[in-house]
Amino acid sequence: MDTAVVERKFSQMGARARIKVSEPTWGHPQPFSIDIRKDGEGQFFDIRVAKEVEMLVLDVQKRDRHLLLMTREKNDSKGKYLCGFDERQLFTCALPEKERISTVFDAKQALKPAAIRRIEAQEGLKTGRAHKRHRTLGSGRKILRQGEFMFVMEPAFRPPEGSLTVIHEDEPMSRGRSHNPHTAEYLYRTGGTSVYVSGYRGAGNGVSQQEFERLRREDPDGVRAHRWDIRVRDAEVYVKGKITHRDHATLDLGDIWYRVYLNTEDQSMHAKSVAFLD
Repeated sequence: MDTAVVERKFSQMGARARIKVSEPTWGHPQPFSIDIRKDGEGQFFDIRVAKEVEMLVLDVQKRDRHLLLMTREKNDSKGKYLCGFDERQLFTCALPEKERISTVFDAKQALKPAAIRRIEAQEGLKTGRAHKRHRTLGSGRKILRQGEFMFVMEPAFRPPEGSLTVIHEDEPMSRGRSHNPHTAEYLYRTGGTSVYVSGYRGAGNGVSQQEFERLRREDPDGVRAHRWDIRVRDAEVYVKGKITHRDHATLDLGDIWYRVYLNTEDQSMHAKSVAFLD
């Protein structure tokens, strides 16, 4: 494999890539993995790849500082990854296999949940503004982004009034325990399922009450050794005020409620190949 060609493509968008060809090990069981690391010169893409895995850069957008990387394994399984710069740092994410993706533009569209693509189509958002981090629709509604979270302005929304309505303050939001959380100054959620989240094996994205009880019976010592948080998965979530994250500029939504959406990177079978967590 000529790794120098791939490294040059990363250089074209202004980033460094270090590629190590090696067979999977216990510490790196995947035939391909990509991570963001840092040395004395700054951040770089750390790529480990088995010699039978082919890597191709399908598209480089120098001005946008993004590229689309594809891997093909010996069983013809293909993975696609969007790599580039986002605000203060490098990022990479796996892309859903169900989408037809051959350009950076396609990749960014594929990361949008269907609901957001539908809203943008209904409002006739111009292609040139489709991938701005913050964009205003024809109606004046805004779609804002911070990392993997997208926020759609809902000016008419109000949480229901009543004694059972809870507005959470300084509430963490994350795809799972292993992700660095984004924090919402004010958050309201409705629906969803309560889950137990922990660093315990298999519980990073939450397990049900029934599964949690089973784990406590089968491995009481292991369960006790970990901290468990109760979170709500797949809820309808609205936020306002400031959204903060250590690696992103603070997003101030003001006193208007925005509905929260996550990008689609978790829909990729190759998401496990991405070691970097936002």
